Amino acid sequence: MTPKKSWTIGVDVMGASHSPADLLTALSKVPFPSGVNIVILGPPDLLVPPLFSLYPAQDSIFMTDHPVSAIKKKKDSSMLLGLRLLKQKQIDAFVSAGNTGALVLGAKIILSTLPKIHRPALLSLIPTKKKAVAVLDLGANIDCKTHHLIQFALLASAYLQTKGNSHPRIGLLNIGEESMKGTSVLRQAYQKLESIENAPFSFVGNIEGQSVFDGDVDALITDGFTGNVFLKTAEGITSLILDQLHAILPKETIAAYEAQLTELQRYLYCSEYSGALLIGLKGIVIKCHGYSTPEGFVSGVKGAISLVLEQFMDRFQKILESYCFTRFDQV
Repeated sequence: MTPKKSWTIGVDVMGASHSPADLLTALSKVPFPSGVNIVILGPPDLLVPPLFSLYPAQDSIFMTDHPVSAIKKKKDSSMLLGLRLLKQKQIDAFVSAGNTGALVLGAKIILSTLPKIHRPALLSLIPTKKKAVAVLDLGANIDCKTHHLIQFALLASAYLQTKGNSHPRIGLLNIGEESMKGTSVLRQAYQKLESIENAPFSFVGNIEGQSVFDGDVDALITDGFTGNVFLKTAEGITSLILDQLHAILPKETIAAYEAQLTELQRYLYCSEYSGALLIGLKGIVIKCHGYSTPEGFVSGVKGAISLVLEQFMDRFQKILESYCFTRFDQV
């Protein structure tokens, strides 16, 4: 089989808090790898830099739109067009900062999930004292059942194995370390994760919120509601700390350590990482924060490119297919 020599990334510039022009300006400053083409999905009259191509969309899904209604009524929106291009393999990955609910629902309908996976989950990396930790779900599934959490653990394990971690340590986000803590769903998930024999990961038990940043696990499993609140709370605390540093430090000190403070901000802000991967689908879909800075949006595009160049989907699917799902269904 001849290796592929060119790749195309579809980028939806509609629906984010920043204007398409701001996002395009940031993207135009990036030296993308040779062979990588960027297709912008946006309104027909959008002025796109010559190094990109435009796939015109007649409509856009806004943050205020109800996901189900938007999917039904806005079939020519930039988001749904991008997902269809991905399904048709006209693009190799799709990036959007638009309405999360619409993106998740649209992706499930248009792309569908991988075999034996019931729901996709939003996976992102967060910084800790030791290393970046994969957290899922971060908002794709507000209400989860026990078997969904088990499948999230499998998705996390397969993802981390593509990154070279042969037997990742996985924890369950909860209000206490004891097995009887939390909701009935979390208690059942603890028991089932603990009882799996020959699992492709090590289940280390419950992890409390303040312990996540110790970096003692490789992946953290939670429902989308809790995960989204956890992520945004962490980002809010980060913003508070950085604002206080600028408020209390003398201007001379800030000027002297400007480079270090900028790097600290880049490291701590999860929104500046390479977006969230909507994992479990038949395709690479990256969801950026709607309020991401243009630089954060660019990070999402770079993240999509990295996954495409490393042939993530092929490797991920093979690993996932190697798991004996019958064993997990029976626990």
